[in-house]
Amino acid sequence: MGHAKKAKVEHTIDVSSDRISSLPQDIKAKILSNLNTDMAVRASVLSSAWRNVWTITPDIFLCDCKFCSCNDGPASDSSEAFSISARSKLVTLVDMALSLHKGPLDAFTIHGTHSYHDAFARWMYMLSTKGPGVITIKLKSGPQYKIPSSLFYMSHLHFLYLKNCSISLPKKFEGFKSLKVLKLKVFSSTDSDISNLISSCPLLDEVHLVYFEGINCLTIQAQALQLLKIEGNFKDLCVEAPNLVIMYLRLDNGEGYQSVPVQGDRKSYLKQTFGSLTCIERLNIGGSFLTYLSKGCMLAKVPGVFDHLEVFCIERCLWRWTEVVAACSLFQNAPLLSELDIWPHPEAFTRKGIWDQDETELQAPKLDHLILITLNDFMGLDCEVSLLGLLLSWAPALEEMKINVAEDTTDKRIFKAAKKLLALPRASTKAKIILT
Repeated sequence: MGHAKKAKVEHTIDVSSDRISSLPQDIKAKILSNLNTDMAVRASVLSSAWRNVWTITPDIFLCDCKFCSCNDGPASDSSEAFSISARSKLVTLVDMALSLHKGPLDAFTIHGTHSYHDAFARWMYMLSTKGPGVITIKLKSGPQYKIPSSLFYMSHLHFLYLKNCSISLPKKFEGFKSLKVLKLKVFSSTDSDISNLISSCPLLDEVHLVYFEGINCLTIQAQALQLLKIEGNFKDLCVEAPNLVIMYLRLDNGEGYQSVPVQGDRKSYLKQTFGSLTCIERLNIGGSFLTYLSKGCMLAKVPGVFDHLEVFCIERCLWRWTEVVAACSLFQNAPLLSELDIWPHPEAFTRKGIWDQDETELQAPKLDHLILITLNDFMGLDCEVSLLGLLLSWAPALEEMKINVAEDTTDKRIFKAAKKLLALPRASTKAKIILT
């Protein structure tokens, strides 16, 4: 009886296996596309029915971390030899994958922790013959990879992610006419090249520029853009994106923390940066960007700007009065603002708890729709309490002010600050102050 059951089970497995193996090639290719390319190649040699199926998978995913295992050699092998082994295996695999793949290719992804500068240009040329729609390149080790001109003529691209690269546009670059998402991280370029790259992509709706060199005056011109993230060091910024909905700005300029308003500077940095953003709904500002805004003509109303802004987040606030002035100017241009979220800079914890200069008189903004204020890492500083007092007096519809206390803050300090907060006048009769 036991032998009969065992035979039945084995027969069932064989039948199931035959059913899967008899599937059409394109279905089997989709199954293998859920594996990284190394595993897909290995799976293809297990059965004649699956042989070479990997060569028509729509996606290629390659990563040298797949070779970083104890099986690559004995434990006594040096780390250098171990690294060379992983590197050589990926070079062989990429060459094989790009030369034997029969396409069409939808997506190409490569992650690497070793240096592949000697093979990179070759891979990009081979890739350009496949016409992929999605390219993700994250090669972390060594100097930045110079992106060859062959990549800039891939007309089918709609998603491009490049990390640790140098971007120089070819003279005859005509743009990526289908590109919708552009993500560049740890890269170098020039003012003109990055501006031309973005403006030459008419369908672009998402751009990430994170940690860059060689760019001083950053100009973003993109009519279809809906999400923009900029994180890095620059001297000037101009954005023309009338359909932008979400914006994240972080200026990592150490000098910016020391900036003071320039006497006689009538330039409106707020208008230059945000003047066209009539559709924006969420804005996140960090680093020294508020200080950057405060350098010129500040307390001006810019018609139409931020008319749809509902959520505003300030990150890495240093509790400088210039930042308050800049934030106040933003508030004046955001009549529908409903949520405000504030995160202090770690350096703020070492400061004295007072404003750093004479307090310029402010014109109270109308925050008639502000219902939620969240202050994170609260230390009980006098300047924190003063800012919250201003916000309480400006927000007649406020429902909740949530204050998240920083770790290691003494109960005595928080109790003292809480007494001051509860004594502050409020424009809203239903505003609750919650300390957590």
